[in-house]
Amino acid sequence: MIIVTATIIANPGERDEIVSKSRDLIKSTRLEPGCISYDLYMNAEDDDILLMLERWETLEALQSHSQTEHFKAFGADIGILVKKVDTTAYSADKI
Repeated sequence: MIIVTATIIANPGERDEIVSKSRDLIKSTRLEPGCISYDLYMNAEDDDILLMLERWETLEALQSHSQTEHFKAFGADIGILVKKVDTTAYSADKI
């Protein structure tokens, strides 16, 4: 399994717009082959920090996701709304 964390740091006041724009991405991504889960979380201490937590069956499924139109559109849509996006992927096995 592949786990991806994407920490999104919004420009001040832009969090709600990013959340709104993420809805189509989340809905479409959850239908992709190999997607186990795809969720967006808000930070309880800082309104400008969001966390996208993804779980994929394989690296190939994740790579395929990054080529989808909805993924590319989301990136373009939020580009001016964010200060920074920090993405990390991990390989994990169930224990």
